[in-house]
Order: sequence, then C-alpha cells, then structure tokens
Amino acid sequence: MKEQLLQFIWQFQYFNNKALVTEAGEALQILHQGIKNNNQGADFLQASIKINNITLVGNIEIHINSSHWILHKHTQDNNFKNIILHVVWENDKQIFDTNKIALPTLVLKNIVPKTLLVRYQDLMNESPTLPCKNYLPSLTNLGWAAWKESLVIERLNIIFIF
Repeated sequence: MKEQLLQFIWQFQYFNNKALVTEAGEALQILHQGIKNNNQGADFLQASIKINNITLVGNIEIHINSSHWILHKHTQDNNFKNIILHVVWENDKQIFDTNKIALPTLVLKNIVPKTLLVRYQDLMNESPTLPCKNYLPSLTNLGWAAWKESLVIERLNIIFIF
C-alpha cells in the first residue's frame, strides 16, 4: 500500500461511505473531502465532516499506518493543529493531538473495493509506456470525452499552481 494511492482513494471517495464510523464507534459523514494540498502540511485542506451530528471544518491527514503520525513528527508541527480526521489504511496506534485529545480516525482497509486494489496492482505491473492500454477499448465515447476533459483540467491546475 502506498500513501499516494490512499490520497487518490480519499480525493475521489472510492470507498463505501455509507454508515461510516470512526475507530471510536462515532457516526461519521463526509460533507466535503477537502482540497488536495501539494505543499507542506495536511494532505487535504478545508474539509468538512460530521461526527455524531457535530459539523467539523478543518484538515484531513492520511497515512498507511496511524503510527506514521508520530514517525512524521506531526504532533510538534503547527501545520497539523487543525486536523479533524486521520484517515489510515491500518490503525496500529491511537493518536492524540497537541491537547491530548484522541484524533478521530477512519480506517479504509475494509471499505475500499478489492477490485480497485486489483486494478491498481495491474496498472502498476504494466509497461510504463501506456499502463492503461488494456482498459481503453472498454471506454465509451462519453468516457473518452470525460477522461480527456479531466486531463485538461488537471493540466490547467498544475500550470496555475506553479
């Protein structure tokens, strides 16, 4: 598992988001997953969620293991003071913020479709020239148009960021 894949899964909400619960058993609803941050700090900014019907607005941090929070020294970093949700693949350690309050944690491992992980692995094992070539014949004309449009938007975002 790679953190970049988890960020992709979070960004496009490629998981079962019905009846979500945090590791503490609290009802979780994602109102907005946030804006991907390509700079220093949390992975997603300006997110909004509901935990037990309380709306929280802030940032989302994503890790493979929850213990990476400590490994990356986020507790001492002011860029991570406004984290409202810690999204992880595996929860191997309970994490606390600077006020010693447990961070709400969502584990993705059991809610991500296995087919997505298989397809990702297939694409990573393909030749680097065009890893998605086996999937292209199954695209409809509408699919092609949507894909090209998303590539243009992504390219424009990169141009305007730099």
